[in-house]
Amino acid sequence: MRITLGERALATVLVVPTAIAVIMLAIVQYRWSEEVRSATSVRLADSLQMSMMSWHLNLFRDLSDVCLRLRLDSDSLGGRELEQTVRRFQEQQASAEYPDVVSEVNLVSSERGLPSLRWNPITYRFEPVQASRLGELQEQLSHFLTTAAFASPRSGEANGLAYASGGLRDWRFDPNLPGLLRPISTDRFVFDGLSRPGRATAAWLVIQLNADVVGTRVLPELANRYFSGVDGLDYQVALVAGTGPRRIIYSSDSSFAVNDPLDADGRMNLFGRPVDATVASPLYVFHQPSRSTGPPIAVSMAWFPLFGDTPPQDDWQLVVRHRRGGALGTFVEEIHRRDLTISFGLLLLLVISMTMWIIISHRAQRLAKLQMNFVTAVSHDLRTPITIISSAADNIALGVVHERQQVAQYGTVIGSQARRLSALVEQVLLFASIRDSSHRYVLRPIDVSEAIDTTLAASAELIQASRVSVERDIERDLPQVMGDPFGLSQCLQNLITNALKYGGEPAWLGVRAVLSKNGNGPEIQVSISDRGMGIASSDLRHIFKPFYRSPSVTASQIHGTGLGLAVAKSVAEAMNGHLSVMSTPGEGSTFTLHLPCV
Repeated sequence: MRITLGERALATVLVVPTAIAVIMLAIVQYRWSEEVRSATSVRLADSLQMSMMSWHLNLFRDLSDVCLRLRLDSDSLGGRELEQTVRRFQEQQASAEYPDVVSEVNLVSSERGLPSLRWNPITYRFEPVQASRLGELQEQLSHFLTTAAFASPRSGEANGLAYASGGLRDWRFDPNLPGLLRPISTDRFVFDGLSRPGRATAAWLVIQLNADVVGTRVLPELANRYFSGVDGLDYQVALVAGTGPRRIIYSSDSSFAVNDPLDADGRMNLFGRPVDATVASPLYVFHQPSRSTGPPIAVSMAWFPLFGDTPPQDDWQLVVRHRRGGALGTFVEEIHRRDLTISFGLLLLLVISMTMWIIISHRAQRLAKLQMNFVTAVSHDLRTPITIISSAADNIALGVVHERQQVAQYGTVIGSQARRLSALVEQVLLFASIRDSSHRYVLRPIDVSEAIDTTLAASAELIQASRVSVERDIERDLPQVMGDPFGLSQCLQNLITNALKYGGEPAWLGVRAVLSKNGNGPEIQVSISDRGMGIASSDLRHIFKPFYRSPSVTASQIHGTGLGLAVAKSVAEAMNGHLSVMSTPGEGSTFTLHLPCV
């Protein structure tokens, strides 16, 4: 059936707006996905940056509490005053959150020759001690002999670092000890083991931190506080010192940060120096320097001034990486690509669904048109025999026909048209029963030659009326096939009726049955041939569809219902066979029924 101009216009009206809507939806979906990706990246970066800053400030606050507990009301303390101050610090530190974070309290003089002192928590006295690291500190004190040198910057920034002020202003941090240091002035006789007034000397009060407590308690609790999720730590967290050799102060995973993780999601220098000298930022997230404009205390990385000339390669660096592996920036891109794939996959399904809907709608329209044509054809085929039967009956009833010979002829006509009408009704009912699967065939061995002869005998009247010469060619001793006698006869009769209807001139009908072999075993091939108008190649794939009639047949005004071949195909398949066709326009057609042998 050809597509009319109206159907094409309807298809255009359906397809064009749908295509435009899908394209616009795809564009909106892509832009929305880009915005989501950007927002997700910003949110993750901001969240990670805030966690790192909070972690850093909390650590600074924990160490600051140590300094604040050791309140020094003056930069100059006598021996007794110094001992009382440290004793009071010892008592207060016992009630602190981390009481054992301080391992030692030492006093180191800036004068060579004077011993270093260590606080004895039992005797509450400073006692001489030999310690190599304290000796190194004493050597470095030569750079801080003057009172002016003792003072740290009160506020602001110096050398790229933001120093603490207020009660913490004079404290310094030594990352190699590690410890907190503050310059004081005390009696020289303190270092001789005497507590008496005398000449003052410059010294450093050194609070040495317990590295084990820092690494096993303070830092893990901070990591759990700022980098945890529902199922534990979302990030691998490490605090490393130095670059060669690399020293692990704390690591949430034993293998993490042993070597520098190149795919780390965030890096922070605790002492405020930039990780990259070209960009003045100590904080990097997703391999980008921080551009935060948040609170100055958070951005400027407030910390104690470093003691001595600590090189940048000895800085403490916080390194974090998400446990999923790989950089979070890459993870966001993967999510973005996944979301795009899902979104456009759904759009593709939508396009496929709408395309199928359009195709189904178009096919439904074509089917409705075919059914209307079928109703028209059936009505015409029903009207003709009914009209003939009614006319003949009226003539007989009104006495127009009263001779015996004429009555016999009229009776023959009425019987012929009644059989034609009955066959048409049976065809429609058979098609209906096949469509709703209510018709059941009982398969049993059948002799094909007998079935052909029976069918030809049943069609003899139609063959004689069509004045067709029948050429019969059936091989001898053909094996039996499994089939239903009524179904096989109905299938062959439909093929014969089709050949008689479209046979043309000269009227000829060929019936042939042969034994053949294929990949599935031997089969009987029954061919019904004609020399009529033939079938165009474009119509061959449609001729077995219900209600279908080719445009050339319709133009030739050959009446029919379009059910004969559809019924024949269904019957053949019900008997485990199939139908094939070969046709050449203008030369005729051959329909072949293939049935497997018993």
